[in-house]
Amino acid sequence: MIAIMNKDLQTLTRGEEEVMQALWRLGEATVAEIIDGMEPPKPKYTTVATFIKILENKGFVAHTVEGRGHRYHPIVEREQYAADVAKSMLANYFNGSLSQMVSFFGKKEDISVGEMDEILEIVEQIKNR
Repeated sequence: MIAIMNKDLQTLTRGEEEVMQALWRLGEATVAEIIDGMEPPKPKYTTVATFIKILENKGFVAHTVEGRGHRYHPIVEREQYAADVAKSMLANYFNGSLSQMVSFFGKKEDISVGEMDEILEIVEQIKNR
Protein backbone atom coordinates (compact mmCIF):
# COMPACT_ATOMS: atom_id res chain seq x y z
CA MET A 1 0.00 0.00 0.00
CA ILE A 2 1.14 3.52 -0.79
CA ALA A 3 1.96 5.48 2.33
CA ILE A 4 1.32 8.97 1.00
CA MET A 5 -0.44 10.04 -2.19
CA ASN A 6 0.17 13.77 -2.10
CA LYS A 7 2.18 15.71 0.43
CA ASP A 8 -0.40 15.46 3.19
CA LEU A 9 -3.13 12.97 2.26
CA GLN A 10 -2.52 9.38 3.33
CA THR A 11 -4.23 6.25 2.07
CA LEU A 12 -6.82 4.53 4.18
CA THR A 13 -7.03 0.91 5.22
CA ARG A 14 -10.15 -0.98 4.22
CA GLY A 15 -11.70 -0.51 7.68
CA GLU A 16 -10.85 3.18 7.79
CA GLU A 17 -12.33 3.66 4.34
CA GLU A 18 -15.58 1.92 5.34
CA VAL A 19 -15.94 4.29 8.29
CA MET A 20 -15.13 7.28 6.07
CA GLN A 21 -17.67 6.16 3.46
CA ALA A 22 -20.36 6.10 6.15
CA LEU A 23 -19.28 9.50 7.48
CA TRP A 24 -19.18 11.01 3.98
CA ARG A 25 -22.75 9.78 3.42
CA LEU A 26 -23.93 11.15 6.77
CA GLY A 27 -22.01 14.43 6.71
CA GLU A 28 -21.54 14.39 10.48
CA ALA A 29 -22.31 11.79 13.11
CA THR A 30 -21.54 10.23 16.45
CA VAL A 31 -19.84 6.82 16.56
CA ALA A 32 -23.24 5.17 17.14
CA GLU A 33 -24.74 7.00 14.14
CA ILE A 34 -21.79 5.96 11.98
CA ILE A 35 -22.38 2.32 12.95
CA ASP A 36 -26.09 2.70 12.14
CA GLY A 37 -25.11 4.02 8.70
CA MET A 38 -22.89 1.04 7.90
CA GLU A 39 -23.85 -2.14 6.09
CA PRO A 40 -24.26 -5.40 8.03
CA PRO A 41 -22.47 -7.02 9.62
CA LYS A 42 -22.14 -3.95 11.81
CA PRO A 43 -18.74 -3.48 13.46
CA LYS A 44 -18.40 -3.12 17.21
CA TYR A 45 -18.53 0.32 18.79
CA THR A 46 -14.92 0.07 20.00
CA THR A 47 -13.73 -0.84 16.49
CA VAL A 48 -15.37 2.20 14.91
CA ALA A 49 -14.19 4.45 17.77
CA THR A 50 -10.62 3.24 17.17
CA PHE A 51 -10.90 3.89 13.41
CA ILE A 52 -12.30 7.37 14.09
CA LYS A 53 -9.33 8.18 16.34
CA ILE A 54 -6.92 6.97 13.63
CA LEU A 55 -8.80 9.03 11.03
CA GLU A 56 -8.49 12.10 13.26
CA ASN A 57 -4.76 11.49 13.62
CA LYS A 58 -4.42 11.14 9.82
CA GLY A 59 -6.26 14.43 9.31
CA PHE A 60 -9.41 13.03 7.68
CA VAL A 61 -11.85 13.70 10.52
CA ALA A 62 -12.42 16.36 13.17
CA HIS A 63 -14.92 16.52 16.01
CA THR A 64 -16.99 18.88 18.07
CA VAL A 65 -17.89 18.16 21.67
CA GLU A 66 -21.54 17.27 22.09
CA GLY A 67 -22.56 16.65 25.68
CA ARG A 68 -20.34 13.91 27.00
CA GLY A 69 -19.54 12.63 23.52
CA HIS A 70 -18.24 13.81 20.18
CA ARG A 71 -19.80 14.53 16.81
CA TYR A 72 -17.43 13.77 13.94
CA HIS A 73 -17.27 15.33 10.49
CA PRO A 74 -15.00 14.73 7.50
CA ILE A 75 -12.39 17.36 6.74
CA VAL A 76 -11.24 15.58 3.58
CA GLU A 77 -13.89 15.49 0.86
CA ARG A 78 -14.74 12.19 -0.80
CA GLU A 79 -13.93 13.62 -4.24
CA GLN A 80 -10.51 14.84 -3.07
CA TYR A 81 -9.64 11.42 -1.69
CA ALA A 82 -10.97 9.64 -4.79
CA ALA A 83 -8.94 11.93 -7.06
CA ASP A 84 -5.77 11.30 -5.07
CA VAL A 85 -6.33 7.52 -5.07
CA ALA A 86 -6.97 7.55 -8.82
CA LYS A 87 -3.86 9.67 -9.51
CA SER A 88 -1.77 7.38 -7.32
CA MET A 89 -3.09 4.25 -9.03
CA LEU A 90 -2.50 5.80 -12.45
CA ALA A 91 1.08 6.74 -11.56
CA ASN A 92 2.03 3.54 -9.73
CA TYR A 93 0.31 0.86 -11.81
CA PHE A 94 -0.12 2.33 -15.29
CA ASN A 95 2.98 4.50 -15.77
CA GLY A 96 0.80 7.60 -15.75
CA SER A 97 -1.05 6.42 -18.87
CA LEU A 98 -4.81 6.82 -18.71
CA SER A 99 -5.19 4.80 -21.90
CA GLN A 100 -3.31 1.87 -20.29
CA MET A 101 -5.62 2.08 -17.27
CA VAL A 102 -8.77 2.15 -19.39
CA SER A 103 -7.46 -0.73 -21.49
CA PHE A 104 -6.68 -2.73 -18.36
CA PHE A 105 -10.17 -2.29 -16.92
CA GLY A 106 -11.71 -2.92 -20.32
CA LYS A 107 -9.96 -6.29 -20.47
CA LYS A 108 -10.43 -7.28 -16.81
CA GLU A 109 -13.97 -6.07 -16.17
CA ASP A 110 -17.21 -6.94 -17.89
CA ILE A 111 -18.01 -3.49 -19.29
CA SER A 112 -21.46 -3.14 -20.81
CA VAL A 113 -22.08 -1.43 -24.13
CA GLY A 114 -23.91 1.30 -22.23
CA GLU A 115 -20.87 1.94 -20.03
CA MET A 116 -18.60 2.03 -23.08
CA ASP A 117 -20.93 4.57 -24.69
CA GLU A 118 -20.79 6.68 -21.51
CA ILE A 119 -16.97 6.57 -21.51
CA LEU A 120 -16.88 7.60 -25.17
CA GLU A 121 -19.33 10.42 -24.48
CA ILE A 122 -17.14 11.70 -21.63
CA VAL A 123 -14.07 11.58 -23.87
CA GLU A 124 -15.94 13.56 -26.57
CA GLN A 125 -17.03 16.18 -24.01
CA ILE A 126 -13.44 16.57 -22.84
CA LYS A 127 -12.15 16.85 -26.41
CA ASN A 128 -14.70 19.57 -27.21
CA ARG A 129 -13.78 21.81 -24.26
